[in-house]
Amino acid sequence: MRRSSSVLMAGAACAALAVLAGCATSNNAPAASEAPPPPPAMACVPAQPGDPMIGTWYSTSRPKGVAGDYRSLKVFSPDGRMSYTTQLRFGRRVRPALDEKGCWQVADGILTMQTTSSHGEDVDTTDPIYINRYRVEKKSRDRLTLRSLGDGRTLFERRMPPGYQLPE
Repeated sequence: MRRSSSVLMAGAACAALAVLAGCATSNNAPAASEAPPPPPAMACVPAQPGDPMIGTWYSTSRPKGVAGDYRSLKVFSPDGRMSYTTQLRFGRRVRPALDEKGCWQVADGILTMQTTSSHGEDVDTTDPIYINRYRVEKKSRDRLTLRSLGDGRTLFERRMPPGYQLPE
């Protein structure tokens, strides 16, 4: 009888393992190949010829709650592409912050900058963090005043020569 109780115990253990194995394999987690497709590529819209926004724009500011100076460089190309680079300066130390590329356009006095890649990596263009909007309050050949629709900050931009880089 000892032998049959050992067989029964072994059979019960095998049945329990089979049930557990069945639970483990019936997991309905999506396979890596079933990941959602990336968002469609963004198509930049060319600016109107002679648009005064086309060019390289530099600004410095000191946002509330930040101990350093915030510098930004925006490059708006005639084909609708843009690059956007920022850095924070704390005394003599400079920390790069953003290095983004994407598309820009102005419609009804609102500048929209849509990031498509950040630090060389494609981004989810449906994520609102990658869209920046500014009201164009003033624009001239050499100066641009923008008010962020996100945080209300005013940026005073100066036109810089083509190829200008943020100072280090």
